[in-house]
Order: sequence, then C-alpha cells, then structure tokens
Amino acid sequence: MIHTVNLNIDWKLVANLSSIDRFEGAWTAIEKREGQTLKQLKSIATVRSVGASTRIEGSKMNDEEVKLLIENLKTSKLEDRDAQEVAGYFETLSIISESYRDISITENSIKSLHNTLMRHSEKDEWHRGNYKQLSNAVEATNSLAGTKQIVFQPAAPGHPTEEAMRKLVEWYARDKETHPIVRSAIFVYDFLNIHPFQDGNGRLSRLIATLLLLKHGYSWVEFVSFEHEIEARKAEYYQVLMECQSHRPGEDVYAWVTFFLNCLNNIQENLMKKLETKGRLTQLSPRESSLYSFIDSHPGSRSGEIAKKLRIPLPTIKKLLMEMVTAKLISKHGNGPGTHYYVEKITSVRTDLVFILTNQANIKEFILLNSREFVEIKKLILTPHFDWVRPDEWASKLINHGLYLKVKATNSIGQVVELPTTSIAAMISPTHYQPVFTISNPIHIPKTLQFGQRANEYPIKCSVELISAKTNLDFDVTFVYDAALD
Repeated sequence: MIHTVNLNIDWKLVANLSSIDRFEGAWTAIEKREGQTLKQLKSIATVRSVGASTRIEGSKMNDEEVKLLIENLKTSKLEDRDAQEVAGYFETLSIISESYRDISITENSIKSLHNTLMRHSEKDEWHRGNYKQLSNAVEATNSLAGTKQIVFQPAAPGHPTEEAMRKLVEWYARDKETHPIVRSAIFVYDFLNIHPFQDGNGRLSRLIATLLLLKHGYSWVEFVSFEHEIEARKAEYYQVLMECQSHRPGEDVYAWVTFFLNCLNNIQENLMKKLETKGRLTQLSPRESSLYSFIDSHPGSRSGEIAKKLRIPLPTIKKLLMEMVTAKLISKHGNGPGTHYYVEKITSVRTDLVFILTNQANIKEFILLNSREFVEIKKLILTPHFDWVRPDEWASKLINHGLYLKVKATNSIGQVVELPTTSIAAMISPTHYQPVFTISNPIHIPKTLQFGQRANEYPIKCSVELISAKTNLDFDVTFVYDAALD
C-alpha cells in the first residue's frame, strides 16, 4: 500500500527504475560536456511540451504555431482560447524550470501554478487558483443518442476535494521510503483522481510531473518532452488511467506506474540518440556541414539539385552523400535518377500502443510525415456488449454480425489506396475464453499499402475504420499496434 493505492512491485518494474537511475548517474558528465547542445535541445523540448500538452486537451495549434507565439508572446494578442492556453502553459513551465528548487509541494504552491496556467483566459478568471466549486465528472458523449455517460467521478467539490488534496500533500511530505519516481507517478495519478480544479487538471498534472522529477534530481527531463511522449500515446494514457480508476478505492496502480516509467525510458533513450547525432555533426567538415544543412532544409533533394545549389561537383556530392548515408546522418530513398535524401531523424519505435473503435467512434486516423514513420497493427481485443459464458455465444454473433475492417491511405498528390475490406471474424480463431487475438499477418502501414512508383509522396494520411451492416455494434474492438512517429 502506497498512500491510498496498491502497487505490485515485480522485477520488471525494478529493472525499469534501475535503468532510469543508471542513466542519471552518467548525466552530470554529459551535462558538462554538452552545454551548447543542451541549450538548443531545451528550446526544442519546451515548444514540443507546450504544444503537446495543450493539444492533448483539444488545442489545434501545431509546434510551428506554438514556437511563433512563444517568440512573440510580449506583443501577441491572445484572443482565442488555444493561444491563451499555450501562453499559460509556457509561462508555468518556465517558472518550474527556473525555480523548481524553491517551489515546495504544498497546496498553496499548486494553487499558484494553476493561477499562472489559467491567467490569460478571461473565461477561467472566476475559478483560477482555487479548488473547484462545481462537479467536474469526466464524461463521454454518445453523439448518436445525444446522451452523456460518466466515465470517471472525481472527488466532489468542497470538503471532499480539500480533504483529499490535504491528505495527498501530507503523504508526499511524509513518505521517504518509496522510490522518488514511483512517488511522483502516484502523486500525479491521485491528483488526476481528485481533479481538484474546475479546469486545467490534465495540463497541470503534466507540469507537476516535471516539477517533481526535477526536484528529485532528474534534471535531464528538461531537454526532452515528457508531454510529447504522452501525446503520442494518448489513447493508452487514458485507457490505463481509466482501467486503474475503475477499481477505486484501494486499486492496484501497477499499469499506471509501468506506463509512467516506460514514458521516461523512451524519452531518455531519445535524448541519448539526439546527443549522439549532435556529437557526430560537430565532427563534419565545412562541406559536409553545408550538405547536411541543405538536406535538412530541403528534404527529398536529389544529388544533381544539391550539386547545383551548393556549387560543388556532382561526383564530390555523390561521394559525400554515400559517406553520410553510411554514417546514418542522412537516409537514401529510391534508386537511379529518382534517388532522394532526407536527414536521418531520431525516431523511437513505441510498442503495444492501443486505440479503440466503437459504435460512437468507429475510425482512427494517422498522419505519416516521412518514410521513417509507420503503424503496424498486430493484435485485436474484442469487448462484447452482452453477457456470455461459452466462446461460441459471442463467436457466432461476431460471424453473423458482419463486422469489417477498412484500411485506407491517401498520399500528398491525392492517390488513394485501400486494402480489401476484411472480415474481423476471418482474421481470428475464436476458440478462447479471452477474446484477444494476434493477427497472423500484421497490417503494416504503409508497407501493406502499395502506391506504385509514387509511394514516397509524403505526408500520407491513413485511416482504420470499423464498419458494419448493423446500426449498433455488439462489440468494441481494441487494436494493439507498434508505431514510429516523429
């Protein structure tokens, strides 16, 4: 028992914690060596963190728009809600980055951070910096029926919220035995369970996560984006939260803590790859450096075009390109006259992600920006909407139900490719009491889809759709997939 929850500690969890802590041991030396590089990475990470965390809550601003707003914050008129949320998040993150050593984990500090987070929104003026006065249950909307269903009921406003926050802060100050990362994960989890403010709880929870990690000495989190990792795994993030919350009180939070640690492991690995690439770039000759910069600014360039623009003989360009491809600084696509080049970006492959298609939300879309990105669907989990005892009760219903999967992709020049519509019943062997099925031939997007000679016309928009002849589906389908997304 930790605070009000249970945690089943196993060797996998211990190994994840040890991996993070081993990295921390080497970080001091890296920090001294990579001063200028880290300054650049922190600037990039800040933009990604602000953009990702506000998008998770519904903002439509991309990273370029976020960057422009931050650079012109003093002169910008924050008229729309997205801009107001971005400005508030940036200012709160800046305060944490500059003053985390002096910010105590108290209710007043948390209220102060919330006040800063919401300061630019006139709509939120009545409640910012104060605990909620009205119920803020988390709801899902059934667009077809026009009804709402409560997904999670947080602490009630008034005394229950005040008491829950008081106990959370007191536990955090008192517990000196639990590993600091686990303490941080559980603090964030319980903060989300309480949902103490009228609005902004999700954004503030991610800011608190960064604050707690910095206070515990994990200073490297400033140079990567924890929020971007969560945005990339948004469906999994919400699913894990709801899965644990549904068993309150005294629930086992192993799934949440494992998710939290896995996010940290991924961004840690990403940081090391970035530093490794930056280190190789500092060793480039002036010609190689100009070549790299040109390709970075003009992705998809061909050797002849590069030679002409840089005024370097074509044989020399081809030799340099070959050497840089071998060094994995750039990547080569195509053959012969159609060969083109991209800067080799850092891409982390994320495994065992999920999205759920239901009667209310029967389509999922992905945008693949370049040839390094992919989505591979490898497993299905069926959730029947009816009571059953024997497998054939839902298996026969599935066969008669007419539940199909439609996968489609559109490239940047408007070409559309579709996989043949596939019966879900034909993809599985429904002979188990646990309706979880590994797909024998995983659906790899874009490899499974063939555009012909114009396959490299990115970005590619992909969609996975659940279709049925019936108006109301008898099943929800959870898709488990791996992805590499920049």
